Amino acid sequence: MNLNQINKIRMFAASSTVLSNHSTLFASSEVLNQKLQTFGGILTQLEGYRQVQEQNTSGLTLSKENLRGDVENLSLRVSVALIAYATATGDANLKRMAKYTPSKLAKVSDVVLCDIAENMITMATPVIAALEIYFVTQAELDTLHQKTLDFKAAIPQNRVATSSRKASTATIDQLIRDANNILKNEIDPLVQPFQFINPDFFQQYKNARIIIDYTGRGPGASDETTVPGGVQQPA
Repeated sequence: MNLNQINKIRMFAASSTVLSNHSTLFASSEVLNQKLQTFGGILTQLEGYRQVQEQNTSGLTLSKENLRGDVENLSLRVSVALIAYATATGDANLKRMAKYTPSKLAKVSDVVLCDIAENMITMATPVIAALEIYFVTQAELDTLHQKTLDFKAAIPQNRVATSSRKASTATIDQLIRDANNILKNEIDPLVQPFQFINPDFFQQYKNARIIIDYTGRGPGASDETTVPGGVQQPA
């Protein structure tokens, strides 16, 4: 979520709070109450989509990257054992097929890495007993098999989460436009008359409608500044 969106949503929330706190003033205004109900519904939708958009996918990403590292390392371990075995037995074809370097494994795509890992298991299984002297046993193959399955399952999970965030961003943009429209073009004009009968409420509403610039700076710095000129900004 960008800072402009955050600033707008903070303004929406502040405006909604002021209006809710003074709801008795316009309890008899059916039109204004209908507009406020619509505005509140938009804010509820915004909050829901904001949570989806802000969903932290770093856990998924970290899990996927950790699994990829495990698959790369185990594939390389089996590769080295197969090459040693092929060298000892004079099997040039196996030696060629099993040869992978760390840099090559690191560069291949996720899907290709899974294929390589599965090929390593296929090549190693028939000669697993002979690979024990090169420090690869059935336990290593079983672990590589499970890690590969887990890694393959993690790939689409990360993509789905990323796609969901992108879709939510587009929806948030539209909801912010909808909230801006109803607040500026419908609620603002209906609130204007209250400046003459309840100036305190009206001033609070005007203050709430001022967009405050949330800078996103770290501890020790003020995180809010009024927009240049300190004037009310159009929603």
